[in-house]
Amino acid sequence: MGDNKKAIGYYEQILVIAREIKDRRSEGKTLGNIGTSYDDLGDYLKAIEYQQQWLEIAREIKYRKGEVTALGNLASDYLSLGDYPKAIDYDQQSLAIARDIKDRQDEAISLGNIGNAYLSLGDYPKAIDYQQQKLVIVR
Repeated sequence: MGDNKKAIGYYEQILVIAREIKDRRSEGKTLGNIGTSYDDLGDYLKAIEYQQQWLEIAREIKYRKGEVTALGNLASDYLSLGDYPKAIDYDQQSLAIARDIKDRQDEAISLGNIGNAYLSLGDYPKAIDYQQQKLVIVR
């Protein structure tokens, strides 16, 4: 826990520098890292705040890989909160972009995450379908 809090402090210093030099990609990635640190601390609402900011910047600078990452992180946070429909929505968005940019690794991750959300909802046929799609890619 202490390491995450320490990491947040360092990330906040990086964030100040990224904003000073107007490096939007570094700013966005740093916001995402802060969000991930809050996720690790179990503060999912705070994590969501930072991931939303990262998503906005990724979209603004048209950094599609960053969008995939931010959307996946948001999905993970909502899954942790038990908001499975919202998690699925964010993972579906992530999946669509991963397919668009032909990122097979992130496509597989998104498929697996969607499958996990459907598993949590008790929709086993959909969970199996998504996990099987992931398996095809992983193999």
